[in-house]
Amino acid sequence: MTRHAVSGLNRRRSWWALVLVALVAGVLAMPVPANAAALTTVNWSVSNNQISATNVTYSYSFKTATTGTIKTITFAVSGAGLGGAPAIARSYGIPAGTVARAGQTITYTVTTAASVAANIPIYIEFSGLTNSGTAGAYTTNITTQTAAPATIDGPTTSNSVTLAANNTAVTVAIAKSLTFTVDTTAFELDMDPSLPALADQSQAVGLTVQTNANSGYTLIVNDNAGGLISAATGTPVIADVSTGKAASVTWPGAPTWGYTVAATGATADAAFSGSKYAGYVSGGEQVASRGSATGGTPDTITITNRVAINYTVPATTFTDTITYTVTPNYT
Repeated sequence: MTRHAVSGLNRRRSWWALVLVALVAGVLAMPVPANAAALTTVNWSVSNNQISATNVTYSYSFKTATTGTIKTITFAVSGAGLGGAPAIARSYGIPAGTVARAGQTITYTVTTAASVAANIPIYIEFSGLTNSGTAGAYTTNITTQTAAPATIDGPTTSNSVTLAANNTAVTVAIAKSLTFTVDTTAFELDMDPSLPALADQSQAVGLTVQTNANSGYTLIVNDNAGGLISAATGTPVIADVSTGKAASVTWPGAPTWGYTVAATGATADAAFSGSKYAGYVSGGEQVASRGSATGGTPDTITITNRVAINYTVPATTFTDTITYTVTPNYT
Protein backbone atom coordinates (compact mmCIF):
# COMPACT_ATOMS: atom_id res chain seq x y z
CA MET A 1 0.00 0.00 0.00
CA THR A 2 2.74 2.34 0.84
CA ARG A 3 4.40 1.72 -2.46
CA HIS A 4 1.14 2.42 -4.33
CA ALA A 5 0.74 5.74 -2.49
CA VAL A 6 4.19 6.85 -3.36
CA SER A 7 3.67 5.83 -6.96
CA GLY A 8 0.49 7.92 -7.23
CA LEU A 9 2.21 10.90 -5.76
CA ASN A 10 5.01 10.62 -8.27
CA ARG A 11 2.53 10.42 -11.10
CA ARG A 12 0.78 13.60 -9.92
CA ARG A 13 4.10 15.42 -9.67
CA SER A 14 5.03 14.32 -13.14
CA TRP A 15 1.71 15.64 -14.53
CA TRP A 16 2.22 19.06 -12.97
CA ALA A 17 5.72 19.11 -14.34
CA LEU A 18 4.38 18.37 -17.82
CA VAL A 19 1.80 21.13 -17.54
CA LEU A 20 4.47 23.61 -16.49
CA VAL A 21 6.71 22.62 -19.34
CA ALA A 22 3.84 23.01 -21.80
CA LEU A 23 3.08 26.50 -20.53
CA VAL A 24 6.68 27.58 -20.81
CA ALA A 25 6.90 26.18 -24.32
CA GLY A 26 3.74 28.08 -25.28
CA VAL A 27 5.18 31.35 -24.03
CA LEU A 28 8.44 30.80 -25.84
CA ALA A 29 6.58 30.08 -29.11
CA MET A 30 4.72 33.48 -29.17
CA PRO A 31 5.83 35.72 -32.11
CA VAL A 32 8.00 38.69 -31.18
CA PRO A 33 7.71 41.74 -33.50
CA ALA A 34 10.94 42.95 -35.03
CA ASN A 35 11.82 46.49 -36.13
CA ALA A 36 11.55 46.90 -39.94
CA ALA A 37 14.82 47.61 -41.72
CA ALA A 38 15.39 49.98 -44.64
CA LEU A 39 15.61 48.60 -48.14
CA THR A 40 18.94 49.34 -49.82
CA THR A 41 20.05 50.65 -53.25
CA VAL A 42 16.52 51.91 -53.91
CA ASN A 43 16.09 53.44 -57.36
CA TRP A 44 13.07 54.74 -59.31
CA SER A 45 12.94 55.88 -62.95
CA VAL A 46 10.17 56.75 -65.41
CA SER A 47 10.08 56.22 -69.18
CA ASN A 48 8.53 59.68 -69.79
CA ASN A 49 8.83 62.56 -67.32
CA GLN A 50 6.35 64.93 -68.95
CA ILE A 51 3.38 65.91 -66.82
CA SER A 52 0.12 64.15 -67.71
CA ALA A 53 1.99 61.74 -70.01
CA THR A 54 0.12 58.45 -70.49
CA ASN A 55 1.28 54.85 -70.91
CA VAL A 56 4.37 55.59 -68.79
CA THR A 57 6.52 52.79 -67.33
CA TYR A 58 7.71 53.15 -63.73
CA SER A 59 10.82 51.05 -62.99
CA TYR A 60 11.87 50.17 -59.43
CA SER A 61 14.97 48.35 -58.13
CA PHE A 62 16.08 47.67 -54.57
CA LYS A 63 17.64 45.07 -52.28
CA THR A 64 15.92 43.39 -49.35
CA ALA A 65 17.39 44.05 -45.93
CA THR A 66 15.60 41.34 -43.96
CA THR A 67 14.76 37.72 -44.72
CA GLY A 68 11.00 37.41 -44.86
CA THR A 69 8.03 35.82 -46.59
CA ILE A 70 6.89 38.55 -48.96
CA LYS A 71 3.23 38.71 -49.96
CA THR A 72 2.96 42.37 -51.04
CA ILE A 73 5.23 45.22 -52.03
CA THR A 74 3.69 48.69 -51.97
CA PHE A 75 4.98 51.69 -53.91
CA ALA A 76 3.49 54.92 -52.50
CA VAL A 77 4.18 57.80 -54.87
CA SER A 78 4.27 61.26 -53.33
CA GLY A 79 2.01 64.13 -54.38
CA ALA A 80 -1.27 63.67 -56.23
CA GLY A 81 -2.61 62.93 -59.69
CA LEU A 82 -1.11 59.49 -60.38
CA GLY A 83 -3.37 57.64 -62.82
CA GLY A 84 -3.64 54.73 -65.18
CA ALA A 85 -4.15 50.97 -64.86
CA PRO A 86 -0.70 49.47 -64.24
CA ALA A 87 0.49 46.15 -65.63
CA ILE A 88 3.58 44.17 -64.71
CA ALA A 89 6.01 44.56 -67.59
CA ARG A 90 8.96 42.81 -65.91
CA SER A 91 9.86 41.42 -62.52
CA TYR A 92 13.06 39.82 -61.25
CA GLY A 93 14.00 38.52 -57.80
CA ILE A 94 10.38 38.10 -56.73
CA PRO A 95 7.84 35.40 -57.67
CA ALA A 96 5.03 36.12 -60.13
CA GLY A 97 2.15 38.26 -58.97
CA THR A 98 -0.49 40.83 -59.83
CA VAL A 99 -0.61 44.62 -59.60
CA ALA A 100 -3.27 47.19 -58.71
CA ARG A 101 -3.32 50.94 -58.08
CA ALA A 102 -5.35 52.80 -55.47
CA GLY A 103 -4.78 56.54 -55.55
CA GLN A 104 -1.05 57.18 -55.23
CA THR A 105 -0.18 53.62 -54.17
CA ILE A 106 0.79 50.77 -56.51
CA THR A 107 0.62 47.31 -54.90
CA TYR A 108 2.43 44.25 -56.21
CA THR A 109 0.85 41.11 -54.75
CA VAL A 110 2.82 37.85 -54.92
CA THR A 111 0.50 35.04 -56.05
CA THR A 112 2.06 32.60 -53.56
CA ALA A 113 3.91 34.29 -50.72
CA ALA A 114 7.56 33.31 -50.83
CA SER A 115 10.52 33.63 -48.51
CA VAL A 116 13.12 36.04 -49.85
CA ALA A 117 16.51 36.19 -48.20
CA ALA A 118 18.22 39.41 -47.15
CA ASN A 119 20.29 41.32 -49.69
CA ILE A 120 18.38 39.95 -52.71
CA PRO A 121 18.03 42.43 -55.60
CA ILE A 122 14.46 42.93 -56.84
CA TYR A 123 13.50 44.72 -60.07
CA ILE A 124 9.93 45.50 -61.14
CA GLU A 125 8.53 47.49 -64.09
CA PHE A 126 4.95 48.79 -64.10
CA SER A 127 3.58 49.92 -67.47
CA GLY A 128 0.35 51.80 -68.29
CA LEU A 129 0.67 54.60 -65.74
CA THR A 130 -0.28 58.27 -66.16
CA ASN A 131 1.90 60.97 -64.66
CA SER A 132 0.56 63.68 -62.39
CA GLY A 133 -0.47 66.89 -64.13
CA THR A 134 1.58 69.01 -61.72
CA ALA A 135 5.23 69.67 -62.47
CA GLY A 136 7.67 69.06 -59.63
CA ALA A 137 9.83 66.53 -57.80
CA TYR A 138 8.31 63.23 -56.65
CA THR A 139 9.53 60.24 -54.61
CA THR A 140 8.22 56.73 -53.89
CA ASN A 141 8.08 54.98 -50.51
CA ILE A 142 8.59 51.22 -50.93
CA THR A 143 7.50 48.67 -48.31
CA THR A 144 7.65 44.84 -48.26
CA GLN A 145 5.02 43.02 -46.19
CA THR A 146 3.88 39.58 -45.16
CA ALA A 147 0.38 38.23 -45.70
CA ALA A 148 -0.60 39.22 -42.12
CA PRO A 149 0.12 41.99 -43.15
CA ALA A 150 3.27 42.84 -41.21
CA THR A 151 6.05 45.06 -42.48
CA ILE A 152 9.30 43.29 -43.34
CA ASP A 153 11.33 46.22 -44.72
CA GLY A 154 10.51 49.89 -45.24
CA PRO A 155 8.94 52.19 -45.94
CA THR A 156 12.09 53.39 -47.71
CA THR A 157 12.11 56.54 -49.80
CA SER A 158 13.44 56.37 -53.35
CA ASN A 159 15.44 58.92 -55.25
CA SER A 160 13.61 61.98 -56.59
CA VAL A 161 12.04 62.02 -60.08
CA THR A 162 11.14 65.37 -61.63
CA LEU A 163 8.00 65.65 -63.73
CA ALA A 164 8.43 68.52 -66.17
CA ALA A 165 5.88 70.71 -67.93
CA ASN A 166 5.36 69.85 -71.59
CA ASN A 167 4.60 73.38 -72.71
CA THR A 168 6.14 76.84 -72.77
CA ALA A 169 4.17 79.82 -71.58
CA VAL A 170 4.69 82.68 -74.02
CA THR A 171 3.68 86.26 -73.27
CA VAL A 172 4.01 88.98 -75.90
CA ALA A 173 3.00 92.44 -74.71
CA ILE A 174 1.99 94.88 -77.44
CA ALA A 175 2.06 98.56 -76.57
CA LYS A 176 -1.11 100.57 -77.10
CA SER A 177 -0.63 102.86 -80.06
CA LEU A 178 -2.62 105.57 -81.81
CA THR A 179 -1.42 108.06 -84.40
CA PHE A 180 -3.70 111.01 -85.20
CA THR A 181 -2.96 113.79 -87.65
CA VAL A 182 -4.71 116.98 -88.76
CA ASP A 183 -3.50 118.49 -92.05
CA THR A 184 -4.97 121.94 -91.40
CA THR A 185 -4.47 123.69 -88.10
CA ALA A 186 -5.93 127.03 -89.23
CA PHE A 187 -7.64 128.47 -92.29
CA GLU A 188 -9.09 131.80 -93.41
CA LEU A 189 -11.93 132.38 -95.86
CA ASP A 190 -12.03 135.85 -97.47
CA MET A 191 -15.60 136.42 -98.58
CA ASP A 192 -17.55 138.97 -100.59
CA PRO A 193 -21.36 138.92 -100.87
CA SER A 194 -21.24 140.56 -104.28
CA LEU A 195 -19.40 137.69 -105.95
CA PRO A 196 -21.05 134.23 -105.96
CA ALA A 197 -17.65 132.44 -105.90
CA LEU A 198 -16.67 134.37 -102.77
CA ALA A 199 -20.08 134.33 -101.09
CA ASP A 200 -20.21 130.55 -100.58
CA GLN A 201 -16.90 128.91 -99.72
CA SER A 202 -15.66 125.60 -98.31
CA GLN A 203 -12.51 124.38 -96.59
CA ALA A 204 -11.70 120.70 -96.16
CA VAL A 205 -9.72 119.50 -93.14
CA GLY A 206 -8.12 116.07 -93.52
CA LEU A 207 -7.69 113.80 -90.51
CA THR A 208 -5.92 110.44 -90.35
CA VAL A 209 -6.21 107.82 -87.64
CA GLN A 210 -4.08 104.70 -87.28
CA THR A 211 -4.35 102.49 -84.22
CA ASN A 212 -3.94 98.92 -82.98
CA ALA A 213 -6.91 99.32 -80.64
CA ASN A 214 -8.72 95.98 -80.80
CA SER A 215 -12.18 97.56 -80.83
CA GLY A 216 -11.30 100.58 -82.91
CA TYR A 217 -12.01 104.19 -82.00
CA THR A 218 -14.48 107.06 -82.11
CA LEU A 219 -13.98 110.60 -83.44
CA ILE A 220 -15.80 113.47 -81.76
CA VAL A 221 -15.85 117.12 -82.90
CA ASN A 222 -16.95 120.24 -81.06
CA ASP A 223 -16.55 124.01 -81.32
CA ASN A 224 -16.79 127.11 -79.13
CA ALA A 225 -20.14 127.75 -77.53
CA GLY A 226 -21.27 130.45 -79.93
CA GLY A 227 -20.12 129.18 -83.34
CA LEU A 228 -18.86 131.81 -85.83
CA ILE A 229 -18.87 134.96 -83.74
CA SER A 230 -17.45 138.45 -84.26
CA ALA A 231 -16.01 140.73 -81.63
CA ALA A 232 -17.56 143.72 -83.42
CA THR A 233 -20.29 145.85 -81.91
CA GLY A 234 -23.30 143.71 -81.09
CA THR A 235 -21.22 140.49 -81.40
CA PRO A 236 -22.79 139.41 -84.68
CA VAL A 237 -23.05 135.67 -85.42
CA ILE A 238 -23.23 133.59 -88.60
CA ALA A 239 -25.86 131.03 -87.68
CA ASP A 240 -25.19 127.30 -87.52
CA VAL A 241 -26.84 125.33 -90.32
CA SER A 242 -28.51 123.12 -87.67
CA THR A 243 -28.51 122.42 -83.96
CA GLY A 244 -26.29 119.35 -84.18
CA LYS A 245 -26.13 116.30 -86.42
CA ALA A 246 -29.61 115.04 -85.53
CA ALA A 247 -31.01 118.00 -87.48
CA SER A 248 -28.58 117.78 -90.42
CA VAL A 249 -29.89 119.21 -93.69
CA THR A 250 -29.03 119.65 -97.32
CA TRP A 251 -27.04 122.86 -97.63
CA PRO A 252 -29.62 125.70 -97.43
CA GLY A 253 -27.47 128.64 -98.54
CA ALA A 254 -26.71 131.98 -96.86
CA PRO A 255 -26.25 133.01 -94.18
CA THR A 256 -25.09 129.75 -92.55
CA TRP A 257 -22.06 127.92 -91.14
CA GLY A 258 -21.71 124.14 -90.93
CA TYR A 259 -19.82 121.01 -91.87
CA THR A 260 -20.17 117.57 -93.46
CA VAL A 261 -18.12 114.37 -93.02
CA ALA A 262 -16.77 111.71 -95.40
CA ALA A 263 -14.52 108.80 -94.45
CA THR A 264 -12.37 106.01 -95.87
CA GLY A 265 -11.71 103.04 -93.60
CA ALA A 266 -13.76 104.57 -90.82
CA THR A 267 -17.54 104.91 -90.93
CA ALA A 268 -18.96 108.41 -91.12
CA ASP A 269 -22.11 109.03 -89.12
CA ALA A 270 -25.32 108.45 -91.09
CA ALA A 271 -26.36 112.02 -90.35
CA PHE A 272 -23.95 113.15 -93.08
CA SER A 273 -25.13 110.77 -95.80
CA GLY A 274 -26.19 112.48 -98.99
CA SER A 275 -23.72 115.32 -98.28
CA LYS A 276 -25.92 116.71 -95.53
CA TYR A 277 -24.55 119.40 -93.23
CA ALA A 278 -24.79 119.93 -89.50
CA GLY A 279 -23.86 122.69 -87.10
CA TYR A 280 -21.10 122.17 -84.55
CA VAL A 281 -22.12 121.91 -80.90
CA SER A 282 -19.99 122.84 -77.92
CA GLY A 283 -20.71 119.58 -76.12
CA GLY A 284 -19.24 117.53 -78.97
CA GLU A 285 -20.77 114.83 -81.18
CA GLN A 286 -19.42 111.60 -82.62
CA VAL A 287 -19.00 111.98 -86.37
CA ALA A 288 -17.02 108.84 -87.34
CA SER A 289 -15.97 105.52 -85.83
CA ARG A 290 -14.34 102.16 -86.44
CA GLY A 291 -14.93 98.83 -84.68
CA SER A 292 -11.49 97.27 -85.16
CA ALA A 293 -7.80 98.08 -85.46
CA THR A 294 -6.93 100.01 -88.61
CA GLY A 295 -4.05 97.76 -89.67
CA GLY A 296 -1.24 99.09 -91.82
CA THR A 297 -3.29 101.72 -93.67
CA PRO A 298 -4.53 104.78 -91.76
CA ASP A 299 -8.19 105.75 -91.92
CA THR A 300 -8.92 109.09 -93.49
CA ILE A 301 -11.74 111.37 -92.40
CA THR A 302 -12.48 114.58 -94.27
CA ILE A 303 -14.43 117.31 -92.51
CA THR A 304 -15.59 119.93 -94.98
CA ASN A 305 -16.45 123.29 -93.42
CA ARG A 306 -18.76 125.59 -95.37
CA VAL A 307 -19.80 129.21 -94.97
CA ALA A 308 -22.36 131.13 -97.05
CA ILE A 309 -23.00 134.85 -96.61
CA ASN A 310 -25.13 137.63 -98.05
CA TYR A 311 -25.57 141.31 -97.36
CA THR A 312 -27.17 140.58 -93.97
CA VAL A 313 -23.76 139.57 -92.64
CA PRO A 314 -21.77 142.61 -91.48
CA ALA A 315 -18.28 143.29 -92.82
CA THR A 316 -16.11 142.10 -89.95
CA THR A 317 -14.08 139.07 -88.87
CA PHE A 318 -15.76 135.97 -87.51
CA THR A 319 -13.88 133.20 -85.67
CA ASP A 320 -14.43 129.77 -84.24
CA THR A 321 -12.23 126.96 -82.87
CA ILE A 322 -12.92 123.34 -83.75
CA THR A 323 -11.58 120.51 -81.60
CA TYR A 324 -11.21 116.87 -82.67
CA THR A 325 -11.02 114.07 -80.09
CA VAL A 326 -10.10 110.50 -80.99
CA THR A 327 -10.81 107.88 -78.33
CA PRO A 328 -9.33 104.39 -78.90
CA ASN A 329 -11.02 101.28 -77.49
CA TYR A 330 -8.38 98.65 -76.59
CA THR A 331 -10.76 96.08 -75.12
